[in-house]
Amino acid sequence: MYEVFEVVSEKKAVIGDILGDDLISRQNTDVKEGDSLGFKEDLTYVMVEGEEEAVEKARELFEEEGIDIADNKEEVREKIKEEEEAAAHGVGTVFG
Repeated sequence: MYEVFEVVSEKKAVIGDILGDDLISRQNTDVKEGDSLGFKEDLTYVMVEGEEEAVEKARELFEEEGIDIADNKEEVREKIKEEEEAAAHGVGTVFG
């Protein structure tokens, strides 16, 4: 299970606090600037992937801060996964 949140620049400061939650911090999390993924530069995308309970808690905490789920969450997730695969391939090439 996963969720992708779209964080505007003014609310970036809360990302660390939410991801620092004990339950959420034990999940796979990614924080990417929108422009690095080919999206708006004034947005940061936060993906939380893992146990249902943790993803639900992330939804609640982000919602409390007025942060929405990304409308393009599937596309964002795909771009993040592509970046991870490219990085893994690059490391494999270096260490062969």
